[in-house]
Amino acid sequence: MAFILLADDDELIVDVVRAALNANGHVVGAVDDGKSVVAIVEAKQPDLVILDCSMPEVSGIQALVAMRRSDRCCRIPVLMLTARLGEGDEDIAIRAGAQDYLRKPFDPEQLVSRVEMLIDRTARVARLADNPGSANRPRSREALGWGQRA
Repeated sequence: MAFILLADDDELIVDVVRAALNANGHVVGAVDDGKSVVAIVEAKQPDLVILDCSMPEVSGIQALVAMRRSDRCCRIPVLMLTARLGEGDEDIAIRAGAQDYLRKPFDPEQLVSRVEMLIDRTARVARLADNPGSANRPRSREALGWGQRA
């Protein structure tokens, strides 16, 4: 089970993402703007953040850049989920620090697969960074540096 923060201003997308991830044992919190993302991520320390590129006031890219500047949330994986179709948009998101990019409309099963892959990969990298000789040993959230949820 993972705690995932979703930032998207489209209620239908929020419902679809939440249903798909909840069905696979994950907990999803949602916000409808990019302005509050960094504060919530710093406070809650989710396992992953899903950002829409186009949101009112603060875009997903702007929120991502702010996350990467924060010591408390710079290592949390981010998946961009957006209706933007240009190849340049994906490059911008990856250069800003996103680990993955998925275009709308999307297959909910593919979303779940990518989310779980990102969470697993992040946990493996953290284990290796903590102790390269014990990559297969299970670790607590605290040992992985995820901290406590508020």
